[in-house]
Amino acid sequence: MSLRPAEHKLTGMTWEHVRGHGCLVASDPFLQSNLGITVDWTARSLLAFGDQKIEEFYQDFDLMVIDYPHIPDAVAAGTVLPFEDFVSAADLDQLAQESVGGSHHSYLFRNKHWALALDAASQVSAYRPDRADCAPLTWNDAKEIGKAGKLLWPYKPVDAFSTFATLCAQLGAPLAGSKNFIDNQIAAEALELMIEFTHLVPDFCATFNPIDTAEALADDGPYSHALALYGYTNYGRVGFRKNLLSYDDIPSFDGQASGACLGGTGIAVSSATKNPEAAFKAALTLAKGDVQSTVYTKAGGQPGNLRAWKSRECNEITNYFFRNTLRTLERAWIRPPVIGWPDIQMEISKIVHPSLVAKKLTGKEVALIAELYDRHAVIE
Repeated sequence: MSLRPAEHKLTGMTWEHVRGHGCLVASDPFLQSNLGITVDWTARSLLAFGDQKIEEFYQDFDLMVIDYPHIPDAVAAGTVLPFEDFVSAADLDQLAQESVGGSHHSYLFRNKHWALALDAASQVSAYRPDRADCAPLTWNDAKEIGKAGKLLWPYKPVDAFSTFATLCAQLGAPLAGSKNFIDNQIAAEALELMIEFTHLVPDFCATFNPIDTAEALADDGPYSHALALYGYTNYGRVGFRKNLLSYDDIPSFDGQASGACLGGTGIAVSSATKNPEAAFKAALTLAKGDVQSTVYTKAGGQPGNLRAWKSRECNEITNYFFRNTLRTLERAWIRPPVIGWPDIQMEISKIVHPSLVAKKLTGKEVALIAELYDRHAVIE
């Protein structure tokens, strides 16, 4: 690929992982060759990615890779620009049709899209194909693996929230799905099941996130399965770690793999950019299938475009990660577009996690969770 001189130089903020940073750096020659645009990407930690408010750094960048629950707060703070004002309806319609599940829709707020799906993920399952033939279909199946001492489940505070949200959705009462933030009985059932699983996995899972869990599963320990962790295609790539992982649908109560908490990332344009035309061109190009299904995925990315998920080559290089988890992604639960949501999920994490560490409920968790929504949410 011959590179044309970079006519536009942009700055971008992403997160520190080959899935978040390396794939974008590798995609830069495509932008330069086809658009005359180059992006200097800076990476922040995964912790900062989940917790840091966008208004704290948006002024320093043209492009930002962000998590969709941050969109309402970012819009309210005036830190991002809407794609409808700069990108054609035809291009947005195409991306909607090529969305992995609700990934494209998750960036919609106030009837406009404030980011484009760059990366798609949800809570899924993982297992060692040299030790097992498949992932558990149901939570009861997963319990049997746990009783054998072969199960991992990350329940670091933010991941504890994700599992709680997933279980509530699977039980038919997703968070903020009705006039009440939670269904008290369903929330209690979800928490009781989580407590049950704390007795079936090692205590160190209380400090683990999905990356820690995948690392432990890919190591030489006794574990064969992990559940309710966000998928990472990297561990399905030959040579990434000593032992290969396979990813599959999340366990459910009915075997239908619905309700998993949707994750992933989107690419947004900062309202502080001095070159919005170039920034929107770059963002749109990075989200389209031509980049997503080629250099982006090959370089370690986890695309948000369905063309990549259905690509034979992308599946072959990731141990069929995309084919095996697509059903879960298509049926995933989208966190609601509520101003204040990052604080809500952080506060839920702080309520749930101590009980998981103690391996018992105090009886106050449900009431505390129900109360905090009214305290933090801004309802429009």
